[in-house]
Amino acid sequence: MVNLSVFVERLKEYMNDYDLNETTLAKAIGCSRVTISNIINEAHMPSTETLIALTAYFKCSADYLLGMTDFPHEVTLKRVQPFNEILRTLLKENRKSQYNLRKELKISSSLVYKWLSGEAQPSVYSLMKLTSYFNCSVDHLLGRE
Repeated sequence: MVNLSVFVERLKEYMNDYDLNETTLAKAIGCSRVTISNIINEAHMPSTETLIALTAYFKCSADYLLGMTDFPHEVTLKRVQPFNEILRTLLKENRKSQYNLRKELKISSSLVYKWLSGEAQPSVYSLMKLTSYFNCSVDHLLGRE
């Protein structure tokens, strides 16, 4: 799963490379300074929305920022695609049912319903579980590659 220390280390490296402090980064990606501070102090994982904003701002893959790959290559990411459409496609391609997904990942049926109906996006933690389950990247799950 995600090693929050690696995520924070990489985020700090980008902030240093771009000469940003917490306030300027927060303003640049449209969140509060407290959100950035909490992430840097390892108080909590970023939300999926914050993760997307960070990868867009720094032009890096979510997989690199989350520590899933050690290759920091700059990427041109597509606009985020609707997660529910990507999840439906992955289920079909992998011949998995919603039931399989719920049982194998121990995810509630209401949460899977919200994902498939477009009412909610998965948390970063759930994205990590899904990448392992479908053997794909976080950027793929977000429809960005």
